[in-house]
Amino acid sequence: MHKDNLISLAIFANFFIDSEERLQRMKDSFKSFESIKPQEWIINIRGKYKIDAGEYLQNELGKKLHLSYLNSGFGWFFVSKKISEKITASYVLYWIEDHILLTQPKILNKCIYEMNQFNVDILCYTWYIQSVMEPYKIIEPYGAGKYITARKIDSNATIKIIDKMKERKPILGIPKSVTRFEALLDDFYTVSATSIIKKDFFKKILLSKRPYLKRRPRKTPHDFEKRSKDNFASIIRTAWPTQELFASIDDDLGQTGYSLISRGLYPDRISRKLLLTKEDKPNQLRKKIKKIIPKILRPFVLFFVGYIYRISYTLNIFWNK
Repeated sequence: MHKDNLISLAIFANFFIDSEERLQRMKDSFKSFESIKPQEWIINIRGKYKIDAGEYLQNELGKKLHLSYLNSGFGWFFVSKKISEKITASYVLYWIEDHILLTQPKILNKCIYEMNQFNVDILCYTWYIQSVMEPYKIIEPYGAGKYITARKIDSNATIKIIDKMKERKPILGIPKSVTRFEALLDDFYTVSATSIIKKDFFKKILLSKRPYLKRRPRKTPHDFEKRSKDNFASIIRTAWPTQELFASIDDDLGQTGYSLISRGLYPDRISRKLLLTKEDKPNQLRKKIKKIIPKILRPFVLFFVGYIYRISYTLNIFWNK
């Protein structure tokens, strides 16, 4: 047996499949990486097409699949903690259904082997974009293999990364590669959902109370992702692959031409904006603010309004489902 196969991997997902397009993307994503042959699949599915998605995965995976259709009013984290108890593998790939593996499956397995070799907590498997990776490169690697480069994110590294982000911000504007909130907060993500994560570290993320002031409603998984100012962990051993592994189907993340649809590598059946609008109706208050507030003031007003919503997500236990 090849030594790479000794590192056990679980695929974890608690996703929302509410349209035929999401269902098709899930199938395409699955087909792109199923041959890495993970030890187990821990999958919970919500949404209108949950049964269709579940039956498809059951037919493909058989006994390797631990399938559930839980949808609790207590939210995404409540369900995710429950199903995570079934994880026995050493590493967890948090599966996002709209990302496709582009490289050979054996390359992904070799990345996981090197994660184990360098004691890496978390590796981002997608968003292979220069502007996203650039701030991390100012940190001296503590481990470098053929397939990944590992760095420690601690308090000193955080300061250096934030300083790097400040350098690339124009005086009276914000580059496309940095979101408005990140630019205003001088912050960056230390934990991305689209990652391969050491099991103990994965469960630490699920159990964490950070951020104390929630950023999104509890039905969503977005607070799984952590920013530097969340102070989630004193040291995070993070890594990037040395070549692109996965890529997003439709999200350019501020870099023109990045997504698979933009590259002409995936059918453009429905626009990203329309798909997201169908699944999650736009915030009407934000739309009104954008219409009546002068452009130069919008980021600051929206920042303030955003905190009002965050307080409501944190304090309210009834309506933010």
